[in-house]
Amino acid sequence: MGTAAIGVALLAGASLAVHTTASRRHAMMQTAADAAGAALRAARAEDAMRWAPGELAAAERASREALTRQRVEQVRAWPIPDAAPVVDAWSAAERAARSATVSARSRHAAGADSATDQIDKARQAVAASETVAATIYLGPERRLLARARTVLDEARAYQRAGELETAAARARDAASLAEQASRRAAALAARFADAETLARWQRWKSETIAWSRREGRAAIVVVKDAHRMTVFESGAPVKSYTVELGFNWIADKLQAGDGSTPEGRYRVVARLASRFHKALRIDYPNAEDRAEFSRARRRDDLPASARIGGLIEIHGGGGRQYDWTDGCVALTNPEIEDLFGRVSVGTPVTIVGSDTYGPIAEFADRYRRDAACRRP
Repeated sequence: MGTAAIGVALLAGASLAVHTTASRRHAMMQTAADAAGAALRAARAEDAMRWAPGELAAAERASREALTRQRVEQVRAWPIPDAAPVVDAWSAAERAARSATVSARSRHAAGADSATDQIDKARQAVAASETVAATIYLGPERRLLARARTVLDEARAYQRAGELETAAARARDAASLAEQASRRAAALAARFADAETLARWQRWKSETIAWSRREGRAAIVVVKDAHRMTVFESGAPVKSYTVELGFNWIADKLQAGDGSTPEGRYRVVARLASRFHKALRIDYPNAEDRAEFSRARRRDDLPASARIGGLIEIHGGGGRQYDWTDGCVALTNPEIEDLFGRVSVGTPVTIVGSDTYGPIAEFADRYRRDAACRRP
């Protein structure tokens, strides 16, 4: 073979070697780029934009830097680029993307757990408030409870849609609204757990029964939390009725229009025909009621326009299975007929909030203990 032919052969061999090396290095860079791209797409598929935005941004930045380095290397080192730093750059971008994927999955799972946990807590808070509301008149706070139910439904809808952070936030809002309703109920119930108040009610009841025994006459005792009226003859219980009370019965009556059934020691002052069939009117407000009204006015617990009210009766028209009167005590029509045959003008009527430490007192004490545990 001549010299020229040998030279051509050597040149061809060298060209082939360069081409093979260049192709191999380009393939290495492209493989690394493809792996990083796949990892980046996987991170986006895991919604890393929401759950790991910082990590995703770092991975995207690393990918841009790797691409820039690859292009620079391809121009700088033609025809045989140095693939190692480019592959390293793409590998770093891939690792960053995989880290974003792991973070997104972890935080999404934590968000799902948090949303579920918050919704469960809100559900319990709303259920507890609804249980209380079935017993205790909450007035305007009922609107808070209704709003809590609506917001809890919104939280569940956001959870189903995958909006977990919003779901958790709305669940916390629902729990807060329910808690406000429970706080109001606890404030109303607190006096039922007060030992001094309960002792006073028990004393009133005992003294009324003792009077009936001593005088050999009828007396009436109404226990509000039990919704029970009992007629005593010569100190012995002879008849009990289930009663319906003022819509705000849990509070002691302070003024006209508050919907509360008064607590105290009264007497029947009139037997009347009534739009509720028949009625026994009692002497509310008595001297004690007037004194308490005056004290409340001095404390600014009542507006200047407040009036003490009156016309409290035991009347018919009951049997509705809920507390609906403006402060009176309601029986069914047959029951008021029966009661008319047992009592007369002058019969003592004692109305107490409770005569024992019962469910309302337990609720008040439990709420107080739980609040103390929640306090930092």
